[in-house]
Amino acid sequence: MSWGKSALSFRTRLVAIVVMVLAVGFITTSAISFNVSRESLRETIVVNELPLTSNNIYSDIQVDLLRPVFVSSLMANDTFLKDWVLGGEQDEDRIRRYLNEIRLKYDAFTSFFVSERTRNYYHFSGVTQVVEEADPRDAWFFRVRAMETPYEINVDHNAEQGDTLTIFINYRVLDEKGHFLGAAGVGLQLDTVARILTQYSQNYRRTIYFVDGAGQIMLRSEGARITVDDIHQAEGMGEVADRILGADHTSLSYRSGDETVLLSSRYIPELKWWVLVEQKEAQATTELRQSLMVNFLVSLVVIGLTILMVVYTVNHFQARLETLATTDKLTGIGNRQVFDISLEQSLKVMQRYGEPFSVFLFDINRFKTINDTYGHLEGDRVLRMVARMGSETLRESDLICRWGGDEFIVIARQCRLEDGLRVADKLQRSIESTPLLRDGKAVTITVGITESRPGDDADAVLARVDQAFYAAKHAARKGQESVAEPG
Repeated sequence: MSWGKSALSFRTRLVAIVVMVLAVGFITTSAISFNVSRESLRETIVVNELPLTSNNIYSDIQVDLLRPVFVSSLMANDTFLKDWVLGGEQDEDRIRRYLNEIRLKYDAFTSFFVSERTRNYYHFSGVTQVVEEADPRDAWFFRVRAMETPYEINVDHNAEQGDTLTIFINYRVLDEKGHFLGAAGVGLQLDTVARILTQYSQNYRRTIYFVDGAGQIMLRSEGARITVDDIHQAEGMGEVADRILGADHTSLSYRSGDETVLLSSRYIPELKWWVLVEQKEAQATTELRQSLMVNFLVSLVVIGLTILMVVYTVNHFQARLETLATTDKLTGIGNRQVFDISLEQSLKVMQRYGEPFSVFLFDINRFKTINDTYGHLEGDRVLRMVARMGSETLRESDLICRWGGDEFIVIARQCRLEDGLRVADKLQRSIESTPLLRDGKAVTITVGITESRPGDDADAVLARVDQAFYAAKHAARKGQESVAEPG
């Protein structure tokens, strides 16, 4: 079939073009990508990746601080605590039990209340000290007393629990008139921040430091390159230490020995610390090459999958187009185009092997009346039913097609005229004995038939079957047999 060969040739050319475009595009983009990535690696890590890590650390610290801030707020607004203070701070054991219950209930490292009136430091273990304005270690309380914000987050040594470095939430406690009654809150061990540091260091394979305002390293990830406690004294970093501590955000690089180190810093106001995230450039380059190799393999897989998808899509739409081109939409049987192709093939077979075939043309009598009486939807249903019954009655080797309107045409292969007449008669009786209309009535058909002859072409066969069809129509009007062969 020339149409099929043309479609196959088009499909082959299309697939070849897609493969070529994908291959050329992949090779070109891979080469460009590698060169551009190698040149822009430092900027990508310094400007994007390292700041993202420091921002994520900052966000996680904020999330972990939400719960203790909420607990401290509950304490500052607790009527029991206020009533106990306003009642003269009687029965110190009550406040101790209250603070211990807060600590246990909310899994805090410590809990406390410092009274403005007595300056007593109430701890969950009891009264541990009296704060004094002259003592530098108690400066936090007087700072809280003077501030306008409801609370502060402060990192300090916990004298009541072995001088452990602790994150304190210091919340102002006020009476109904807004007078300062004291400071209450809870504390977290610095392990909370250390846990976040370890998590990000392991996940992203980067070195992380927490540095205070003086440049002292408060925490560092395992295996950190810098071992001294002051970043001013660290090799390479010492040259940029003031630049780091002088800005809330910094992205830079520095030389340490024969290596280039990429660094990003971010100030954490809640802790008054800086988080430093650094990575060796050589390590980043290795990861980039590994990433490019993975991208190469992925691209090959993508190209393969794309080719398969293109082939599948082309085949699918080609099959769909072939169906649309050769199938009657209403009845689902062959259309006039597929009949023409099949007729040409049958003529060639007859000329080569001498195998005759019959063609018969039939229509539904008074089909216009059916449409006018029952409606076009009912007429369409009748056409589908006639097409189905024709397909079921004919042999598998025969072909039935819709010729146009209510006309159908059949090629009965390896079938002489006398056999064709019997097939046509069987078809006519099958249709006319079946109540196809919704009111139980049957329809009738008129059939004209002819047999192929040596030297026939398509026009000759169609002319004879058309002549036979109209002869049958004329006979039917006279009440005679409605199947006719050409005279």
